[in-house]
Amino acid sequence: MKQQESLIDIVNEFITSDKTVLRPFDRNTLRIQQEIRKEEPDARLIEKLIASDPALTSQVLRLANSAFYKGLTKISTIQNAMIRIGTTEIANIVSLVTHQKNFHSKDAVVREILGKLWAHSVGCAIGSQWLATKCGRRDLCHEAFIAGLLHDVGKLFLITTIDTVRASGRIASRPPPELMRELMDSMHAKYGHSLLKTWNLPDAYCEVALRHHDEECGDEDILLLLVRLGNYTCRKMGIGLNDDPSLLLAATPEAHFLGLSELALAELEIKLEDVLQLSL
Repeated sequence: MKQQESLIDIVNEFITSDKTVLRPFDRNTLRIQQEIRKEEPDARLIEKLIASDPALTSQVLRLANSAFYKGLTKISTIQNAMIRIGTTEIANIVSLVTHQKNFHSKDAVVREILGKLWAHSVGCAIGSQWLATKCGRRDLCHEAFIAGLLHDVGKLFLITTIDTVRASGRIASRPPPELMRELMDSMHAKYGHSLLKTWNLPDAYCEVALRHHDEECGDEDILLLLVRLGNYTCRKMGIGLNDDPSLLLAATPEAHFLGLSELALAELEIKLEDVLQLSL
């Protein structure tokens, strides 16, 4: 316990003194997110913002051509990609590509943790979006995707801080994986909320990061319910750091509030099987 308390103190010190540097939310991605939330998004502007970054363009086209999107013919331009899979889906891919850049480490054990955390983030994003469509809230599809993608960003921030602490020489060796996971579990909601505030993202995303592990949830925040249920589904399937195959999704308050049956949730699990095959 003494070691854990000491690590918590050091992590808090590094965070509060801004010694941890996590790549800020990409400016072009933020502009695309702002545009896609408008009633009539400007597709040409979104295309221009993506095309201004050759590396981003390459990654977006690679994903748009992946088996996950099941295209029959190869897409060679952002415009064609937007026509085939839609402007909103392209905006989601942009968020995936730019956010993934934060999930890196020179340490093999940390890389393994980050890999599982990334898979969980993608699974929760796609699952939350699917749930929004299934329960008739297409108006929340994009927000559900982004909220699901970022709900555990506090864990990313904390493990990046631990990496920074170790690189600084403040601690002699990397903490055991069990201790790092315990630290992330206990502190990630608070720091995820703070980080998204710093990134100037909408309050709805900040609230999901803060409240997605609340013991009780009402039916007033549909976005939070979608992400919580997406999160549970990933946990049941072992997508991420936690694995609980005994979870009964249809028995959760979230499934009840959203009006989703056991059959619908079984469909979601099939959908998320494809996520495991998505090469990012």
